[in-house]
Amino acid sequence: MLFYLLSADELRELMDHLGYELPGEMIPRTIDYYVARTSHGSTLSALVHSWVLARANRDRAVEFFDLVLGSDVADIQGGTTAEGIHLAAMAGSVDLLQRCFTGMELRHGRLVFCPYWPASLGALSFPMIYRGHRLTVRVSGQGVEISSDYGASPPIEITCRDQTARLTPGSTVRLVNSIPDAAG
Repeated sequence: MLFYLLSADELRELMDHLGYELPGEMIPRTIDYYVARTSHGSTLSALVHSWVLARANRDRAVEFFDLVLGSDVADIQGGTTAEGIHLAAMAGSVDLLQRCFTGMELRHGRLVFCPYWPASLGALSFPMIYRGHRLTVRVSGQGVEISSDYGASPPIEITCRDQTARLTPGSTVRLVNSIPDAAG
């Protein structure tokens, strides 16, 4: 669950603060261990697994994402959502798109993106408000583009992996995804 709640960077920072080391190879090893042993008795299990797998195995993450979407369309567990909706799965689906697959975090006073966007999903565009800026965020396998409406808010910093740009009201920044296999 820690890999669902925190990014690898956030978790490393927290563990370091507590005096523990989190070696990079421990993350995929831990994820593989639990993926092989999870019974998926809850529709939310697919949500968590999609999130956790998004950074290392996008194809498998999309499979779990499809299960999350299907949990409201079809009664995939035989009786749990036949006559209603699964609000947590619906909200989790939006969260997967907006925060997980885009890699969006608020860290150290800046808006951070580390897209793990599956090419099979095309591109995603959504509005958001951050520090008084009315933003339009567009994420694809190639990177992220953020536009700010005109206004009086002070500039903000946007980071995409190893690139940082300053965004002023009325302008647009484009940051290319520097991971070679970012297209999924």
